[in-house]
Amino acid sequence: MGLFDVFKRKSFAEQNNEPETKSRDQQLPEITESAFIDNSEPNALGNSTLVVLPIDQIYKYLQFDFESRGYEDALSNPDTSYRDMNKKLIISNLKVLFKQTRQIYIDTLNTTEFHIQSRSQAGLIDIVELLKNRKDLLDSHLKEIIRMEEDLEKQDDYMIGMLLSYERGFLRGLSALSLETLNLKR
Repeated sequence: MGLFDVFKRKSFAEQNNEPETKSRDQQLPEITESAFIDNSEPNALGNSTLVVLPIDQIYKYLQFDFESRGYEDALSNPDTSYRDMNKKLIISNLKVLFKQTRQIYIDTLNTTEFHIQSRSQAGLIDIVELLKNRKDLLDSHLKEIIRMEEDLEKQDDYMIGMLLSYERGFLRGLSALSLETLNLKR
């Protein structure tokens, strides 16, 4: 330690405060109001803006690309009995999806009805109204599912569109196999 080191040294207070202030600023993130307060509008189904309902799974299944699946199936096994079996499987899977979804709605409706009764007894009018709105939505979805099942049995166009799509894909696959065979023979 040299003679001039005494002048270069900072005071004890300066040494202890400066690093601590710098390290605190570097370590702590800025805290915003949104971290503590949710300013979003609540809806009848909760605070989530994107709510996936069970009926959405049915619509997703109906919109699946069965044409590509039929095409791939024809390339792997061009037998028409295989095609017919897969068409039955598509319908069977949809029926299972209907049953699962219907049961989910029935269970949820029962739970919602319980909550309506218990919250009514507690005098929570606003909550009861929200629950009644939710129940109405669930009721309408359940009725739609039942109607869709009936339409499937009647073979309405929108319900058998997936089978027509699969059939078209299967035929495209068969024709692709035939064209490939013809091109190889030339």
